[in-house]
Amino acid sequence: MTLIDMHLHLQPRSSCSIMTTEQLYNNLSPKFHAICITDHHVLEPIQRMPFQEIAVFFGVEYTTNEGDILAYGIHELPSRKLSASEFIEYVHQQNGVAVCAHPFSGRHFALGDEVYEYAFDAIEVNGAIHKHENDLARKAAKIMDLPMIGGSDAHSVNQLNTVGTLFKDPIRSMKDIVKCIKTKRCKPVSIQ
Repeated sequence: MTLIDMHLHLQPRSSCSIMTTEQLYNNLSPKFHAICITDHHVLEPIQRMPFQEIAVFFGVEYTTNEGDILAYGIHELPSRKLSASEFIEYVHQQNGVAVCAHPFSGRHFALGDEVYEYAFDAIEVNGAIHKHENDLARKAAKIMDLPMIGGSDAHSVNQLNTVGTLFKDPIRSMKDIVKCIKTKRCKPVSIQ
């Protein structure tokens, strides 16, 4: 089993984040086996990662007019802004997975009940939002028969170590992450 925080933001790539790579490194719970950096509209790692004990993966948080989507396993971003359905299709064409980020959040750009209209691969339980909003996400995942992942959505040190994703298989690559999500071999867990 592998525990990963699937939703993290770092400065300077996410302008909304005040957390540096060094702060993340010094404050991440030792319970995690890996992390996935999901900066806004940036896919490639551009900064040195000091982590040697854990794996570091990169996804992306992509904002559509309908709401935010996390994408894992893609190799490039679209050249123009896409709608939610277009971006999900774009992710699937690259054999990646599209996850609805914080679908019922009152503080983030969320799809709300529109989540039911899209071909997501999973739904996120988010460490930065209220319990009742995550309960609605869990309900949506159950109705849609989708797996769930967990991510802190940390933009600062005090938002770290709230929730993660427990993968039932060893994770050595992004392909392993994508496969586990597609086969529903993952679940969100609290890190308290």
